[in-house]
Amino acid sequence: MGIDEVLLDDMAGGVAGDMAVPLSALTGASGSSAPAPPASAAVMSSTTPAPSAPSPSELPAQLPLAAPAMVASADLAGITSLAALRSALEAFDGCALKHTASNMIFADGNPAARLMVVGEVPGRDEDRVGLPLVGGAGQLFDRMLASIGLSRADAYVTTLIPWRPPGNRTPTSEEMDLLLPWLHRHIQLAKPEFLMLLGGTPAKAMLPQQGGILKLRGRWHDLDLGDGVACQAMATLHPSYLLRSPAQKRLAYADLLALAGKLG
Repeated sequence: MGIDEVLLDDMAGGVAGDMAVPLSALTGASGSSAPAPPASAAVMSSTTPAPSAPSPSELPAQLPLAAPAMVASADLAGITSLAALRSALEAFDGCALKHTASNMIFADGNPAARLMVVGEVPGRDEDRVGLPLVGGAGQLFDRMLASIGLSRADAYVTTLIPWRPPGNRTPTSEEMDLLLPWLHRHIQLAKPEFLMLLGGTPAKAMLPQQGGILKLRGRWHDLDLGDGVACQAMATLHPSYLLRSPAQKRLAYADLLALAGKLG
């Protein structure tokens, strides 16, 4: 295994100076892209007709949930492929966030990867492009992966929820209750060995422990989402936080080293 010298630095025009970090390049994760499995389950749809989408200017900052308010676990369990899950989510009209967002964010990267990454609630850049972790934070995320010898071809990346809330507000508890089962099914179908949670909101939503991200980060947890198949999950700092607080990059790097040890 070769030894490289790599830089984990800011990707937003030099918010902070470069930080030199030595690391062994990994060979344990596959670098080949794998297509998502073909859709093999029927697409779910709302039992009530979808309302016509009003213009954003006509909507309040916080919207009530559209009917139906919940999705039965049995309905999601009947979806057996990532392609079918995406189609079902595109057809789902049970969340009003869908009608204020520009795009749905489903996933990016390699669905067959050993590593799955769950980012924060989508922001403006994700909403505009329709992909997770783009813009300055996405560039830093790519450099973070590169610092341990990985790229997006070696990871499967999604967001905590698929639609951006209006004005970047925090999702309501009702919205989280509605949309988290979709994320759980997403993880079940992807079957990652390792799950990395970027930021405090995914960490608090997915981990049983309480506390802020600085308390939750850096520790592995056995996570079972109800299908009897556990994966190892770790929370770490989100790239957007690192751009605002570059001194904390060393904490994120320590977490990356722990991930590298698992993947190696």
